Amino acid sequence: MERLLELLVDLEQKSATLDIFELCQALDIEILYLELGDILGFKTTFYDVSLIYVDQDLSSANQRFITAHELGHILLHQGIKPLLIHYKKQLTYVSKMEKEADRFAVLLTLCHYYLTTEQPLNEPNSLKKQLAIPKHLDYLWADLMETLRYEPTFLKILHKKSEL
Repeated sequence: MERLLELLVDLEQKSATLDIFELCQALDIEILYLELGDILGFKTTFYDVSLIYVDQDLSSANQRFITAHELGHILLHQGIKPLLIHYKKQLTYVSKMEKEADRFAVLLTLCHYYLTTEQPLNEPNSLKKQLAIPKHLDYLWADLMETLRYEPTFLKILHKKSEL
């Protein structure tokens, strides 16, 4: 997790934001909204140009999470060229890359939330729903809530806001 948090700090320093959509724009990653059926989203890279495809029928919170997940693949899995990585509505097998992209998406959406709101973390389950963290990531959410209380890099991101 330390690696992911360091990546977020680096992204925030370079882009002055942790907003998922602004990060994609700063990184020249285009987001396309299409009807994708049972696929929530996927990413492609063609001649060093990265595109993120997101199901247009999702709520804005779900689109944000899916975009963060696919951005995680782009940033964390450069050089790995599977035929197609996509986020499906019905999960059967979850690879190490999917888990890492999920963890990145949860951390990114959580950090962005804390940097843009004054709301304290009183209701983690309510926040999980508000951020559209998928049900299959309940185990990850609970683990992160416990771990992040004591994670210095995460606290650095959060407390940076109070220094401004």
